[in-house]
Amino acid sequence: MRWLILLLLLGLVGAVAKNGCYVREFYGIGYTIHNPIERHTEMLAWLERNASHCKTDEYVMIWNNLPNWAGTSDTAQIRSAVIKGYTDALEREKK
Repeated sequence: MRWLILLLLLGLVGAVAKNGCYVREFYGIGYTIHNPIERHTEMLAWLERNASHCKTDEYVMIWNNLPNWAGTSDTAQIRSAVIKGYTDALEREKK
Protein backbone atom coordinates (compact mmCIF):
# COMPACT_ATOMS: atom_id res chain seq x y z
CA MET A 1 0.00 0.00 0.00
CA ARG A 2 2.87 2.37 0.76
CA TRP A 3 4.33 1.80 -2.68
CA LEU A 4 1.03 2.66 -4.30
CA ILE A 5 0.87 5.93 -2.38
CA LEU A 6 4.46 6.70 -3.34
CA LEU A 7 3.72 6.08 -7.02
CA LEU A 8 0.66 8.30 -6.87
CA LEU A 9 2.63 11.09 -5.24
CA LEU A 10 5.36 10.81 -7.86
CA GLY A 11 2.69 10.97 -10.53
CA LEU A 12 1.24 14.12 -9.01
CA VAL A 13 4.66 15.76 -8.83
CA GLY A 14 5.20 14.96 -12.48
CA ALA A 15 1.76 16.24 -13.45
CA VAL A 16 2.44 19.61 -11.81
CA ALA A 17 5.74 20.11 -13.62
CA LYS A 18 5.13 22.18 -16.73
CA ASN A 19 8.58 23.07 -18.04
CA GLY A 20 11.09 20.31 -18.34
CA CYS A 21 11.74 16.87 -19.63
CA TYR A 22 11.25 14.40 -16.82
CA VAL A 23 11.98 10.98 -18.28
CA ARG A 24 10.69 9.37 -15.09
CA GLU A 25 7.19 10.50 -16.14
CA PHE A 26 7.63 8.65 -19.44
CA TYR A 27 8.75 5.37 -17.91
CA GLY A 28 6.12 5.84 -15.21
CA ILE A 29 3.52 5.58 -17.95
CA GLY A 30 4.97 2.25 -18.98
CA TYR A 31 4.93 0.86 -15.47
CA THR A 32 1.51 2.13 -14.39
CA ILE A 33 -0.71 1.82 -17.47
CA HIS A 34 -1.25 -1.81 -18.42
CA ASN A 35 -3.67 -1.39 -21.34
CA PRO A 36 -1.42 -1.24 -24.45
CA ILE A 37 -3.68 1.13 -26.38
CA GLU A 38 -3.97 3.56 -23.49
CA ARG A 39 -0.21 3.30 -22.79
CA HIS A 40 0.53 4.04 -26.47
CA THR A 41 -1.74 7.08 -26.43
CA GLU A 42 -0.27 8.42 -23.19
CA MET A 43 3.30 7.93 -24.37
CA LEU A 44 2.63 9.78 -27.62
CA ALA A 45 0.94 12.60 -25.72
CA TRP A 46 3.92 12.83 -23.36
CA LEU A 47 6.34 13.01 -26.28
CA GLU A 48 4.31 15.77 -27.94
CA ARG A 49 3.95 17.71 -24.68
CA ASN A 50 7.63 17.55 -23.72
CA ALA A 51 9.34 17.56 -27.12
CA SER A 52 10.59 21.13 -26.83
CA HIS A 53 12.05 20.58 -23.36
CA CYS A 54 14.03 17.36 -23.83
CA LYS A 55 17.73 17.18 -24.63
CA THR A 56 19.45 14.69 -26.90
CA ASP A 57 20.79 12.58 -24.03
CA GLU A 58 17.26 12.24 -22.66
CA TYR A 59 16.01 11.06 -26.05
CA VAL A 60 18.85 8.53 -26.19
CA MET A 61 17.77 7.24 -22.77
CA ILE A 62 14.17 6.94 -23.96
CA TRP A 63 15.22 5.21 -27.20
CA ASN A 64 17.43 2.68 -25.45
CA ASN A 65 14.75 1.75 -22.91
CA LEU A 66 11.70 1.97 -25.13
CA PRO A 67 11.24 -1.80 -25.59
CA ASN A 68 11.13 -2.26 -21.80
CA TRP A 69 9.02 0.79 -21.01
CA ALA A 70 6.51 0.59 -23.86
CA GLY A 71 6.29 -3.17 -24.20
CA THR A 72 3.63 -4.06 -26.75
CA SER A 73 2.93 -0.35 -27.24
CA ASP A 74 6.32 0.14 -28.90
CA THR A 75 5.29 1.11 -32.42
CA ALA A 76 6.76 2.89 -35.42
CA GLN A 77 4.69 5.94 -34.48
CA ILE A 78 6.34 6.25 -31.06
CA ARG A 79 9.78 5.51 -32.56
CA SER A 80 9.33 8.25 -35.18
CA ALA A 81 8.25 10.73 -32.49
CA VAL A 82 11.42 9.96 -30.52
CA ILE A 83 13.58 10.34 -33.66
CA LYS A 84 11.91 13.65 -34.54
CA GLY A 85 12.35 14.90 -30.98
CA TYR A 86 16.01 13.88 -31.05
CA THR A 87 16.71 15.70 -34.32
CA ASP A 88 14.91 18.81 -33.08
CA ALA A 89 16.88 18.71 -29.82
CA LEU A 90 20.09 18.31 -31.80
CA GLU A 91 19.28 21.46 -33.76
CA ARG A 92 18.44 23.37 -30.56
CA GLU A 93 21.71 22.32 -28.94
CA LYS A 94 23.77 23.43 -31.94
CA LYS A 95 22.59 27.03 -31.52
